[in-house]
Amino acid sequence: MRVELLSLVFAALCGLVVSQTFPDPLNITGPFFFVHDPSLVQRQTDGKYFLFTTHDKAGIITADNLAGPWTEVGSILPNNSSIPLPGRDDIWAPDVSYHNGQYYAYYSVSTFGSQDSGIGLATSYTMEPGSWFDHGLVINSTTGDNYNCIDPNLIVGLDGVPRLSFGSFWADIFQVELAYNFQNVTSVPEQISFNSTAPQAEEGSFVYKHGEYYYLFLSEGTCCGFNASNLPPPGDEYKVYVGRSISPAGPFVDAKGTPMTETGGTLVLASHGNVYAPGGQGLYYDTTWERDIFYYHYIPVESPDPYSDTWASLGLNGVDWSSGWPVLTSL
Repeated sequence: MRVELLSLVFAALCGLVVSQTFPDPLNITGPFFFVHDPSLVQRQTDGKYFLFTTHDKAGIITADNLAGPWTEVGSILPNNSSIPLPGRDDIWAPDVSYHNGQYYAYYSVSTFGSQDSGIGLATSYTMEPGSWFDHGLVINSTTGDNYNCIDPNLIVGLDGVPRLSFGSFWADIFQVELAYNFQNVTSVPEQISFNSTAPQAEEGSFVYKHGEYYYLFLSEGTCCGFNASNLPPPGDEYKVYVGRSISPAGPFVDAKGTPMTETGGTLVLASHGNVYAPGGQGLYYDTTWERDIFYYHYIPVESPDPYSDTWASLGLNGVDWSSGWPVLTSL
């Protein structure tokens, strides 16, 4: 109750009109663990949950049940990435998925505000710590490019072509095709989303197929570095938008028909209650719950250091697709 009251007071003071409500995330148990730009996978063999996160050299957190208890168990790259760029010892935004009998983890090597960035690939048959093999660089960007090679996401469409989406700031979200070895780039980067409204830069893209459509989710706004006494104007913080297409390569449009390359996007999730600046999102089909699960990180309003991304946490919700667009539900 106190958290909800604080949020309403903050909204009133800033002139925010609350026009949409969102469900609270699932309550999870276990000791606190830092989560930012999460990737959540349920293991094929036994249904065990593996959660991967930015920092801690692509940290690995596991649980036998979705609600926990969750436990930190290690890292994907405990000995750093083989990519010879600054940030190789501080891995960002791992994206993990299962293909061809093994797990593929695309990851980012960069430093804050830099375009000298690389996306690498590691693979494992089990996802356990110590089982990952680093294949090194897949694609990189340098100063002067109109894209930044971080926040990777792999989608394999019905045509069987692996595609890697990526991007953060600059001209936002791009996509390339990969060879069937999932490592060699076979096309030039093509822009698939762009927001021209400052300061709503886009990042954290995630493409997910449901029914006849491919849905492009992305995060917009300020992600982190918040000061409780000097927060961004309401709405400028992280939130999640979506567009859809009949092709994994786009063009993607929002529910009003606006192209995602022309500042389109339908709102999926924004700050509410104890949840501030949600983003870094993804989806997977849970074989235990027999439904799609939407996961993301958020900054708790109520924490030992309110609004501090040091306490970034895991959010979990269900998805209602009945309208043809993703609407979050409680779990």
